[in-house]
Amino acid sequence: MRVYINLDSNEFVVSPVLTQRVSTLFFVRRDTVPVEVQFVRNGAVVELGAGATGAIGIKKTYTGSFLANDAGWTKTGTGAATIYQFDLALNTTELSAEFSPDATTDSITAKIEISWSVSGTTSSTMPTECVIYNDVIRGSEGAVSFANVMNQFDLRASDNSIWRVTIDQDGILTTQKV
Repeated sequence: MRVYINLDSNEFVVSPVLTQRVSTLFFVRRDTVPVEVQFVRNGAVVELGAGATGAIGIKKTYTGSFLANDAGWTKTGTGAATIYQFDLALNTTELSAEFSPDATTDSITAKIEISWSVSGTTSSTMPTECVIYNDVIRGSEGAVSFANVMNQFDLRASDNSIWRVTIDQDGILTTQKV
């Protein structure tokens, strides 16, 4: 997931040139999401000052514990190609507790925020809503069972006669008029 942060408003925005505020970010429980951050100003991606550090966190309430967080990003590129990447793990005990004991909960709503520090000055995004959906594929489901395994079926010919088509374990088809 790539997000853009407008350095003038400290809001998540659509893109470097489309600076409309993004009101909600979406995630899936149990995923580890690479969150790529690019900072923008005046329609262009900009690099923060040397030694910039950052953190990302999701909380249900402002005073509560983190449901998920990453306390440090990895920076790649320079100038307009700069990306600050977090690896946000959404398979936490705290997040699982929000879905328990009712495993049928579709989603929860929380707040996400990114903070960054440059030369001793700390800034952060406006707290933004995020929706975390429950996951469907959990790895313990097993294989599906086919409802109808057929080794033969009947067909009606244009003269209204019935032909039975049969397949054996070797994949050989035979036909017989019935």
